[in-house]
Amino acid sequence: MHPRPPAICALVLLAASGLAPAADSPQQATTLSPVTVHASDTHVTETPAVSVRIDRARLTQQNVTTSADALRFAPNVQVRARYIGDPNAVISGRNAGTLQSARSLVYSNGLLLSNLMTNGWDGAPRWGMVTPEEIGAVDVLYGPYSALYPGNSLGTTVLIHTRLPQRLTASASLQSMRQDFRDAYGAGGHYDGRHAAASLGNRQGRWSWLLTLDRLDNHGQPMQYATARAGGDAPAAVPVTGATLDRNPNGSPRLVYGANSIEHTVQTQAKLKLGVDLTDRTAALFTMGWWHDHAEDRTRSFLRDAGGQLVTAGTIAAYGRTWTLPPSGLAPTASKDTHLLYGAELNGTLDGGWRWTAVASHYAFARAQARTADLPPPLGTLGGPGTVGDNAGSGWDTLDLRNSGPLGDAHMLYAGVHGDRYVLDSRVHAASDWRGAADGPLTGAFAGRTQTRAAYLQDVWSFASNWALTLGARWEQWRAYGGRRADASTALRYPDRQRSDLSPKAALEWDFAPDWRLRLAYGRAVRYPTVAELFQGSISANAIVGNDPRLRPERDDSFDLTLERHLHGGHWRVSLFQDRIADALYTQTDITVTPTVTSVQNIDLTRLRGIEGELALTDVWTSGLDLTASVALNDAKTLRDRRYRLAEGKWFPRIPRLRASLFADYRFADGWDASLGIRHSGRQYGTLDNSDLVDSYGAVSAFTVADAKLRWKFAPQWTASLGVDNLTNARYWVYHPYAGRTWVGEVRWDL
Repeated sequence: MHPRPPAICALVLLAASGLAPAADSPQQATTLSPVTVHASDTHVTETPAVSVRIDRARLTQQNVTTSADALRFAPNVQVRARYIGDPNAVISGRNAGTLQSARSLVYSNGLLLSNLMTNGWDGAPRWGMVTPEEIGAVDVLYGPYSALYPGNSLGTTVLIHTRLPQRLTASASLQSMRQDFRDAYGAGGHYDGRHAAASLGNRQGRWSWLLTLDRLDNHGQPMQYATARAGGDAPAAVPVTGATLDRNPNGSPRLVYGANSIEHTVQTQAKLKLGVDLTDRTAALFTMGWWHDHAEDRTRSFLRDAGGQLVTAGTIAAYGRTWTLPPSGLAPTASKDTHLLYGAELNGTLDGGWRWTAVASHYAFARAQARTADLPPPLGTLGGPGTVGDNAGSGWDTLDLRNSGPLGDAHMLYAGVHGDRYVLDSRVHAASDWRGAADGPLTGAFAGRTQTRAAYLQDVWSFASNWALTLGARWEQWRAYGGRRADASTALRYPDRQRSDLSPKAALEWDFAPDWRLRLAYGRAVRYPTVAELFQGSISANAIVGNDPRLRPERDDSFDLTLERHLHGGHWRVSLFQDRIADALYTQTDITVTPTVTSVQNIDLTRLRGIEGELALTDVWTSGLDLTASVALNDAKTLRDRRYRLAEGKWFPRIPRLRASLFADYRFADGWDASLGIRHSGRQYGTLDNSDLVDSYGAVSAFTVADAKLRWKFAPQWTASLGVDNLTNARYWVYHPYAGRTWVGEVRWDL
């Protein structure tokens, strides 16, 4: 019988005060491995909210192949990484499911990596632009309680701090991966990969620099399955074997006859960071990043006719019924993407303890092509007709000017201005050869822009001994413009939009006893619609249909009550939180009109609340054992939805009722350590009306997964490790199947 991680975590949390004596001071409990960060990093982490730090020492203890893995055991957080190298690894947190990517923010040294052009499975942060080799530490902030961040912070904000060398440094690592995948349909087997990374850096006088290179070559398991419904011309049906009679998550019957999106991805990254101390008080940091991905998505039919020949399309007979398979059901796809990141930062200090920072960034989709065949294998694999989608020219620009410093002995003031622009430009052409040039007519085009200008002010007032009051506000002016949609014969424009909002923030902290802190925080956040949400729909009868020109932003009123206790070598925390979100943006069907319309719509009111516990301890029971644990009970409900009444009172999709994790690392001998981590996600739904009751392909599963790693420092500069993700080879879904048992072997050299 498998252990129950939530119970383990609860027992550990309750026993925390007995495992370690109280610290002499809170500062001793939060001392971390030294990480070189610069002014912008320390500036933006000062926030009146729950925060969790993951240092580099911790990252070496767990299995890490991409930067998204850093969050694997963060409390009440999940990254939907379906396989190693998944470019669509969306963050889910307290109040956001894995289809709500725009409710999270990811920064690397102040440079935005979040793709806020869309909100969904395709809006994941650009994790590939930061390699694990660079990371010095990661801070995870919960909720919209700081005026320093835009409304997208209503969920989870991730701050990745990368390292700058203080002396000559170099490293190289090689990883080999092997996945043992199993399913019930016929696509089980082994899927292998390899990963190489290297870095070189130095500090010479006023200059410091770091060059990183990374190449990931991996084969993922099938991401989708080809399915069919009963029906068709019985006399023409071809009897076949190899299909599986199955049920959809809602219980309706289907036939699974093939596997799709069996992806082979080759991702290459290069980045140069260059820092210079311009004066004793002023420094600059320049970043240039390049990321390229070439992915081939194969397909595989499970069907054979009476003569043993492969069947990929047509009308078939199986299980006493006839089934119609479309020609495109097993059509292969491919993509090529090249992304560029440019960043520049100036920061410095002024008299009186004041600091200032200016950060500008540009993220560009220099190449973004998605190719799809019209025909299944074997013809479709070789070429033939298809489509070519191109998103080149899309991207975003950001600019932040920040200033902070003391006002007298009791006030710390933060002030700043922000600007950003998001550009989405998508075109789809027919092609005589889907692997070649897009030489056919335009079949669809979609484009638009959004722009935000903001200013904020935040004051931390230490008005009495052991008391602090934080008051802040963020004013934002949002604009959407340039929206257009076209097909082969028509081009139409969307109306421009503009609005302004003020988001107040407040937090009261009380250190009511040595090593004890109580904090009540409130924050309002306004999350504006993305380009893809605004300019949706299609063209019909020379008009845009399926679009809501009055689509409103999400408005969140969030509360957090947190009790913290610092211990010798650790701490524990308990948090109560609640978010009431008006006009949540989600894809649903408006059943109040005829015919019904399925599109991104506003849900009148959702409420998300819960309780969260976290524990972190070092040298527990015996020297060398480190332990972290977390447990969260979430209550996510749709309270009012006038367009889809079936959702009212139901659990909001993709937020589990329970999340828990337990991670232990034991340094059991000189040069040796071993770790074990357990992640649990409880019952959740994939639909607004909670009609998905069958745990099959297309569902969103509850799961318990164990990861382990053994590490050996066998020479002064050499380390070898063997890790395994999903140790028990659990089978679970996030619509797509997650990876099976995956072994990761690594050899690493550090100067």
